[in-house]
Amino acid sequence: MHRRFSGFLVALAVIGMISWGCSGKAPTEEQTRTAGDVVSDAAVTASVKIALAFERGVSALDINVDTDRGKVTLSGEVGTEAERQLAAKVAEDVSGVNEVVNRLDVRG
Repeated sequence: MHRRFSGFLVALAVIGMISWGCSGKAPTEEQTRTAGDVVSDAAVTASVKIALAFERGVSALDINVDTDRGKVTLSGEVGTEAERQLAAKVAEDVSGVNEVVNRLDVRG
């Protein structure tokens, strides 16, 4: 069962990275990112998603994670304010995260 869950997390991370890469606008000169930036941000995104998935009290499937130069943005919906705050704290504790923007909405 652990192996199946790990495979699910890897698939989730890959899907997130692919969708993130396909959703951008053409960058301006000051917004241009290097290949190293992209790879580093993808690794941070995957690490945050995995950390959220393993955190009890957080529904990781309802949380979107985007990373730009170490700045992580959380969006989506969570059940409680406590879950919203916990998700931000989990993201802050991941290596490579410089800042967390918490755009999570509480259902209800």
